[in-house]
Amino acid sequence: MLRNYLKIAVRNLLRSKSFTAINILGLSVGMTCCMLLLLYIRSELSYDKHHEHADNLYMLGSRATLGQGTGEEYATGSAPYAFTLKSEYPEIEEVTRLWVNLIDEKALLQVREQGKPVVSFYETKGYQVDSTFFDLFSYQFTEGNPKSALKDPRSIVLSEEVAQKLFGNAPALDKIIRISGTAGSGENFKVTGVYRDATAKSHIDARFFVPLYAGWVGSFLREGRLDFANNNMFYTYLRLKPGRNGEPSNPQQLEQKFPAFIEKYAREDLKKQGGDKNLFLISVKDLHLHSQFNNVVTPTNTTTYLYILASIAIFTLLIACINFMNLSTARSAKRAAEVGIRKVMGAEQGALVRQFLGESMVLTLLAFVIALVLVIIMLPLFNQMAGKLLQLSDLFEPTILLTFLLLALLTGLIAGSYPAFFLSLFNPAQVLKGKFVNSLSAVALRRGLVVFQFVVSVGLVLATFVIQEQMKYMRNKSLGFTQDQQIAIPFRSEESRGIYTAYRNEVLRNNQVVGASGTEYYPGIFNASDWILHRPDQPVNQGVDVHTNWVDYDYLQTMGFQLEKGRMFSRDFPGDTTNRMVVNEALLRDFQIPVENAIGQKLMTTFDSDGFEIVGVVKDFHFENLHQTIQPYAFFLKRRPSFNYIIVHVNTANMQNVLGFLEQKWKALRPDEPFEFTFLNEDFQKNYQAEARTSRIVSYFTIISILISCLGLFGLAAFAAQQRTKEIGVRKVLGATTANIVLLLSKDFLKLVFIAILIASPIAWYAMNRWLENFAYKIDIPWWVFVVSGALAVLIAFVTVSFQSIKAALMNPVKSLRAE
Repeated sequence: MLRNYLKIAVRNLLRSKSFTAINILGLSVGMTCCMLLLLYIRSELSYDKHHEHADNLYMLGSRATLGQGTGEEYATGSAPYAFTLKSEYPEIEEVTRLWVNLIDEKALLQVREQGKPVVSFYETKGYQVDSTFFDLFSYQFTEGNPKSALKDPRSIVLSEEVAQKLFGNAPALDKIIRISGTAGSGENFKVTGVYRDATAKSHIDARFFVPLYAGWVGSFLREGRLDFANNNMFYTYLRLKPGRNGEPSNPQQLEQKFPAFIEKYAREDLKKQGGDKNLFLISVKDLHLHSQFNNVVTPTNTTTYLYILASIAIFTLLIACINFMNLSTARSAKRAAEVGIRKVMGAEQGALVRQFLGESMVLTLLAFVIALVLVIIMLPLFNQMAGKLLQLSDLFEPTILLTFLLLALLTGLIAGSYPAFFLSLFNPAQVLKGKFVNSLSAVALRRGLVVFQFVVSVGLVLATFVIQEQMKYMRNKSLGFTQDQQIAIPFRSEESRGIYTAYRNEVLRNNQVVGASGTEYYPGIFNASDWILHRPDQPVNQGVDVHTNWVDYDYLQTMGFQLEKGRMFSRDFPGDTTNRMVVNEALLRDFQIPVENAIGQKLMTTFDSDGFEIVGVVKDFHFENLHQTIQPYAFFLKRRPSFNYIIVHVNTANMQNVLGFLEQKWKALRPDEPFEFTFLNEDFQKNYQAEARTSRIVSYFTIISILISCLGLFGLAAFAAQQRTKEIGVRKVLGATTANIVLLLSKDFLKLVFIAILIASPIAWYAMNRWLENFAYKIDIPWWVFVVSGALAVLIAFVTVSFQSIKAALMNPVKSLRAE
């Protein structure tokens, strides 16, 4: 019986080649999209699930009230918390801290082996951790022992990729690497471990690890004044003891003890700062998707984004299924006689349902095979678009293949269920008398499904336009400084910082250079430094958290900040190097200081009794991305010319010529250190990578959903034209023009598209307004996006339907009426 069903199914599919081609193409493209997005979602859901102690791993977070703040949540805290908590509470089995380099984005790694050229390059994502780090987090070591890898303060653990860059295919264990910059301070480190670049995802996307007590932060921990209120720059992780019978630990019980801990250890330090703090725990497994932080070591994601992608995947596949259902019910007249004869011959309804579902399953499995091939072909392009590193091995995991196979079978069941039951319910007597007509309910359902398809498509088009307009707004919005033709050159080592003055003097000799000046930070990158400042007539607990930066003379002029009041730093005022500052307007607003009274005002800190005098006010500028409102900011003049970056402002169309000059002068002063640069405007746009990725994905899948919808519309138009062949012939004989015929066949479909536009527009407006709430500075959704989206949908639908309509209108009426 099954063999007979399959044979009949294949014959029917081959007999209707256009129907089969349209459905296979639609279903295979829909399943391809769904598979790619499901691979992406699976990757996002797998973060930090692979650690041996994942169920008992937690990160310490804090809810801090500082100065006049309403209370913010932080992922980092002060250095003493980790081991003080461990000593206080026996339920904490082990702790570790991690420091993300706040000063250098990259470290300079150099290998000097006798008889070989020096290997020298910059490397990102190098983190400093306690020696206990690998007792909490699981990494697959290919060389060395994770238990002892970081015991020596001059050890380094490399990823396989970095080890290969440094040593080729030779073993890296016990080799010596010189690390320049704040991570290593120019000292030698011995390789004590190499770990495999994890296919398992982690929020700690590390390229190498060095001990916490190395480099600048090591000196800070040994020599600095450590307390429980200041220098909140360490990620703190706890491994709790498992519960009875190996069950996961109960973090809520430990959290209940934290207020007493704050009272015992931190209250005095917090009181001096005028703040308060509450501690809480976040499961490491939840950090990537469910934490409230935009960044935990590396950028996090949100479940909202995954819901958006899952919705796109489901809707794309549903559109393909709708095509199958519509085309199957539309061509039901062709199968009516077959159903009637089978029923007269004794076929039961169940047998007919199984036969038609079998046809659906055959077609779906063919589409599934094609979809697998398309996924293999498209995966590299999808990785580039989505910013992921999905592997082909992910696709061929047994569980994934089985999931996708079940998805294909479910697709076949959904797509074939209604046509199967619809066809099996035909009355054989009426069918064999030639009285079969499409029921009103079938036609209504078909129209409703077409409307649903275009609601999804129009909604995606609207979303694409809004996202692109917001991206354009972020690219073009004035940031309050000159962002074009600004070149940022980093100083990654103490030796390179030492050449700042000489390098700046050489750079300024070029007549294409407008200005050059040093800074610790610049707009677009993370500004790690902040102080709590308060007015002299206010208590400490009414202070304001102010972002701070130390710069050279002429930095404010080089960056093109606009002076609102007073003056900028000047060599004519030697006292600028001591306790004077230039602030932005946001600082004055928070302190309720009128701009006209700002100059000469003093603000105080808990660590300097003299306070800081305001000598200038610059207009507000964006130093963070447009998700954030402009915060208080203060510039200070650095006494010693040692900076993290030099900003070079050029005025030339020949950028390559200037870059060659800058590199030449760099190599003359630092031949052993690679020359590196970025453009300031590009650095600022990197803050919107997530939005750019969303824009790309939504745009591409919008096009795909429209194409699938049009495939179905094309097929329906073809069947409509075929069913009305004789009517068209009569109308042509009676004088109807080709335009009349095209309009006749098109208007029914275009009505459905107009209905879809009316439904989709308010839904898309609401959804995109919710998305725009993530931005402090955003567009108002323009009216024209609704007009353009609707017009585009109507045009695409009209072109799709017109192809078949024109073909039918041009037929010779004699042929169509010959049978009458």
